[in-house]
Amino acid sequence: MSFTFCFDREDDIYQFAYSFPYTYTKLQNYLDNIEQRQLDFVQRRPLVYSVQKRRLDLITVTNPSLLVKGKRKKVVIVTARVHPGETPSSYVCQGFIEFIISDHPIARLLRDHIVFQIVPMLNPDGVFLGNQRCSLLGFDLNRVWNEPSHWAHPEIFGIKTHIMNLNEDPDFEVDFFIDIHAHSTMMNGFMYGNTYDDASRLEKHGVFPRLLSRNAEDFSINNTSFNRDAFKAGTGRRTLGGCLQESTHCYTLEVSFFSYQTSANSQAISYTED
Repeated sequence: MSFTFCFDREDDIYQFAYSFPYTYTKLQNYLDNIEQRQLDFVQRRPLVYSVQKRRLDLITVTNPSLLVKGKRKKVVIVTARVHPGETPSSYVCQGFIEFIISDHPIARLLRDHIVFQIVPMLNPDGVFLGNQRCSLLGFDLNRVWNEPSHWAHPEIFGIKTHIMNLNEDPDFEVDFFIDIHAHSTMMNGFMYGNTYDDASRLEKHGVFPRLLSRNAEDFSINNTSFNRDAFKAGTGRRTLGGCLQESTHCYTLEVSFFSYQTSANSQAISYTED
């Protein structure tokens, strides 16, 4: 791809966006608007604060009756934007929030049976500073899940501690962990999953991506892979897949910066903000 741009004013500052911007302020305004609606099935609280004291919001969406103590419930955890430059992950996460808090009958049914916990922006400092991949202190926060520091990576330390506490709480069963990213070279949406020596566990782990491929036209099962690549050690998907219960499914959900193709049409269809 190439383009021509004319810099017609020497005293102006020009900025080029790699993708549709999604700022920390945009997220805060969006969550403020949800909070003002006072939905009884939505709770918002700061899980921790970043190095520069920005909120790491935790959004809980579920039917309040499900939170009764002593009643075991399944939890689905969704995180996004650990890499600041991957703005499509924020749009996907916001779209998920919009659906799960909607009046759609499937959304209502899901809220009646599942506790959804969402952290829409895992790296708020990196986003605010305009970094592509790292945090304020220069860390790739998606490589420190195996041993996060409470002072150097408080965001990952906080979310991992929260997840491990849920894992040990008899009232909760962590069913899914899904970390949303954006991919710069591949098309469509797809997943990275873990691989296991137990054939039955591996087979069950492949069910959710196959269901996605049947129900989402832009999801590619062919681009989906399951691995224990050493390069991915320290990621949320790999680390939690090794320390949570065997019934928990941990995935990375990738969405293309560019476009997708459907099985019926080989033409690339560009993703938009919607």
